[in-house]
Amino acid sequence: MIKGVIFDMDGVLLDNVEYHLEAFRLFGEEQGKSLTREDIQSVFGRKNWDMLEALLKRRLEKEEADRLADRKEELYRQLIHSEMQEAVVNGLPEFLESLEKEGLPMAVATSGPIENVDMVFDGLGIRSRFSAVVTGDQVQHGKPHPEAFLTAAELLTLPPEDCVVFEDSISGIKAALSAGSKCVAVATTHDEDEINTLSPHLVILDFQGFSPDRLQEL
Repeated sequence: MIKGVIFDMDGVLLDNVEYHLEAFRLFGEEQGKSLTREDIQSVFGRKNWDMLEALLKRRLEKEEADRLADRKEELYRQLIHSEMQEAVVNGLPEFLESLEKEGLPMAVATSGPIENVDMVFDGLGIRSRFSAVVTGDQVQHGKPHPEAFLTAAELLTLPPEDCVVFEDSISGIKAALSAGSKCVAVATTHDEDEINTLSPHLVILDFQGFSPDRLQEL
């Protein structure tokens, strides 16, 4: 039985892949790198440090990695801040309300920084819906390692097998399954064919018409 729900943030709460792509493109220009869509999407879902090293193709010391990650996320927040309502995944507000009515505790487990979580929570007015938050800074291992989801389940005081994870990225889906949780993949960042190769428990396009009852069928 599903007793708790864990959401990734980017691509799940917000259909924001284009904003992140543009932020990385602008960041790449500042670094003298031409980053393609394929380059960027191939590392989506990982911790910023891992993503930056892969994209810049060099090792980074922590101080430099933190500075570069802060700059990339600053560019992202500038791009999406005034357009968050338009970027909300269809049906999300209604689905969150239905989960709350069912008494299912919810958590966010994201590779992004707390500043992004605060922006989304406050911008969408959904902070009170969530009992726990795990960010990339709180875990030692980024996705596809399951640490973020294991930590979120622990904060919800639930075993991971009693939780369902909503994820959009390849690395995130792998992390959810490795954690032993049920995984519902949201096809915002990758197409259904690519997602299905990972065998999540369910693939959805958005939350429109999706009810908590469906979770107990997984």
